[in-house]
Amino acid sequence: MSKSLPSHAQVVIIGGGIHGCSVAYHLAREGWNDVVLLERKQLTSGTTWHAAGLVGQLQGSHATTAMAKYGIELLEQIEAETGQNPGYRRSGSISIAVNEERHAELKRKADFARLFGIEAHALCPEEIAERWPLMNPDGVLGGIYMPSDGSANPIDLTMALAKGARMHGAQIFEQTRVEEVLVEGGRAKGVRTGAGTITADFVVNCGGMWARELGQRNGVGVPLHACEHYYLVTEAIPDLPSDLPVLRSYCDGTYWKEDAGKLLFGFAHFHAKPWAVDGIPAAFEFDSLPFVEEDVMEVLELAMNRVPILQETGIRTFFNGPESCSYDGRFTLGEATDIKGYFVLAGVNSTGIQSGPGAGKALADWIRLGHPPMDLAEMDPKRCEAFQARDLYLRERCPETLVLTYAMHWPGRQRETARNLRRTPFHHALKARGACFAEVQGWERPGWFAPEGVAPEYDYSFHRPSWFDHVQAEQRAAREAVAMIDYSMLGKLMVEGADAESFLQRACTNDMAMKPGRLAYTLMLNDRGGIESDVTVARHGAQSFMVMSSISHTRRDYLHLRDAIGPGEDVRLRDVTASYGVLAVMGPQSRALLTEVSDADLSNEAFRFNSFQSFHIGHAQVTAQRLSYSGELGWEVFVTPDFAEHVLEVLFEAGEKYGLRLIGGEALNALRLEKGFLHWGHDMAYAEAPHQVGLEFVCKPDKAIPFVGRDAYLARKAEGQGPYLCSVKLRDPGPLLHHNEPVLRDGAVVGYVTAGAFGQSIDAAVGLCFVSVPDGGADKTAIEAGSYTVLIEGCEVAADVSLTPFYDPRSQRMLS
Repeated sequence: MSKSLPSHAQVVIIGGGIHGCSVAYHLAREGWNDVVLLERKQLTSGTTWHAAGLVGQLQGSHATTAMAKYGIELLEQIEAETGQNPGYRRSGSISIAVNEERHAELKRKADFARLFGIEAHALCPEEIAERWPLMNPDGVLGGIYMPSDGSANPIDLTMALAKGARMHGAQIFEQTRVEEVLVEGGRAKGVRTGAGTITADFVVNCGGMWARELGQRNGVGVPLHACEHYYLVTEAIPDLPSDLPVLRSYCDGTYWKEDAGKLLFGFAHFHAKPWAVDGIPAAFEFDSLPFVEEDVMEVLELAMNRVPILQETGIRTFFNGPESCSYDGRFTLGEATDIKGYFVLAGVNSTGIQSGPGAGKALADWIRLGHPPMDLAEMDPKRCEAFQARDLYLRERCPETLVLTYAMHWPGRQRETARNLRRTPFHHALKARGACFAEVQGWERPGWFAPEGVAPEYDYSFHRPSWFDHVQAEQRAAREAVAMIDYSMLGKLMVEGADAESFLQRACTNDMAMKPGRLAYTLMLNDRGGIESDVTVARHGAQSFMVMSSISHTRRDYLHLRDAIGPGEDVRLRDVTASYGVLAVMGPQSRALLTEVSDADLSNEAFRFNSFQSFHIGHAQVTAQRLSYSGELGWEVFVTPDFAEHVLEVLFEAGEKYGLRLIGGEALNALRLEKGFLHWGHDMAYAEAPHQVGLEFVCKPDKAIPFVGRDAYLARKAEGQGPYLCSVKLRDPGPLLHHNEPVLRDGAVVGYVTAGAFGQSIDAAVGLCFVSVPDGGADKTAIEAGSYTVLIEGCEVAADVSLTPFYDPRSQRMLS
């Protein structure tokens, strides 16, 4: 007789794959034994059972690598705890390159491994052939070997987690479909199933490819879609070495592993297809999908060339199974945006086995602690715009994620699907002037401008792409003449009401009791003293403020402010981002240009930095803010969409004699890095405190209304713990900085680059980096002592590290 459901649980977890079982195990292991896991069919019967089971420590980001490293640790000890063997084999892995750019990417991957103490070795083709004798070495330039990688049995690992969860008191119910998540007063209150209702303090959606549809029932966006994913298993191969490393040939789109005397080889598709666009069949359980030979022939031919024994070996298993892919290649892990106590872990893009134990632990810790245990901003559901969780968008975008799994991971690579969704009032005019567009949150934003005769198309490189010189010319215009960029997608949130000032005083670190017409750059902290966001606030009136966010986290800031409004507070929040076009005009000639086309006094005395005024440009009334993200004298000009092109035309006509040039996001990024200006999500996030990133000057702990996180901020500042954000510049003008390059002091790894670009005015690659204080001290000025290098493609490049920016450190140009 089956056991009956309890009427209440502290946590109800929906889904019995690797993630649901991991969350249950980690909660129960920490003493939360009132945990219930519900599985619609049998454990592992969705996607987990047919996973290839590859495990490796090094992933694409700091958070995912931490999860994968933990996963290896758990694999090595869970059998001793539970008696269940997870089928872990530490065979190592080899990744090969067949062109120079892929070779550069692999070298950078090995560099990244240094940050985590993960062993990685460069191999020449002869060494690869020695370790993988079945491989055809033709065209192979080299590769990297990671001895700690290997594989696990997906079912056995999941069962070990489930057994461990039960041992610690959790209950698991199979054949129990959740029909509804119960919500009351904006909070999850339990679940309704065909076998009864369970009330709960927390509900966790680990539904795998069902997670999206489950979330939609409560308006929770889970941005994933199931896609078809193939692998093949050969007949037994005589004398096949059992200790073969996993072999990955990214350019061939395949990976291979030894599987009980056979070879399993999987595909990173060049053309992927969404599955179950009309819904997943209700009876789906341990099922596979039809195998369509045309879908794999291109990759199969490459596989047979790379591993010639496939040409004479039969195929035992032709397998096609669904895998959940997200729209941006990142997990969804965290609390839902609109329902408290409703958590999601889903959309891990074919990395469930290697990431599942660590991701489950991270979510369990978030539930227990009440906040993320590490920087998980890249995975937070708040990153997702509402349209990005709709099926129409996901069916188009998610298959591209699968295609890009083994594609080159270029810096700044642009997606090709679901484009031209959000366009500014200047879009068509800028397109006619050669704009090459990049996409951020659905917005089309000029990345750079192609001169006449040059196609406005991105190509990519770790070195110098074809458009490199055009971006240098754009930077030069901003530094020496005048430049203009479309800033319309800048987030614009109106905060209004009788309590607007006191509300923002509490939410923001800077003093919001400023006069109308003034601006203030400020942080918003959490109660742990970490940085939830950085924004600029303009006071429009006694009860009216505009909060301006970067493009990538406008929705996140909106949700943060919304959730901060207290009971009874007279505060209204409106997103007016699309209500204005914005042009940022910058450079030493910006004042002369704007003076010529306007009826305003733009002198330094009449128009101070951090202020704004309304005036006319041509026939249009505009509002201009004296701000600069480039480090130059500059203004941000706001205009309603109806007059937007008129203002653009007036500025173009007058700007010719001043050397006006349109610039894009690539140039602006380099300009801001030269000046040491930060970007949330790259150079700081909610794990960092203001003192670590040099932003104490915008924290006013003595104002009458204390800001959220004030006491924690002061405590962390007094503690003086790093690492600290610094500027970094290479001495050799040849190599480039992008992201995550290790920073070494006297030969030892002490930090990493958060963002990099080539700075035209300093003629070198420049960036920001987190660096630890020598010997664990608290005096950050000691950072500048010692000899620095940056590891780039296996070579140490001499560098300068400074606590002040390399360009105009006293901001004389911006304040002139």
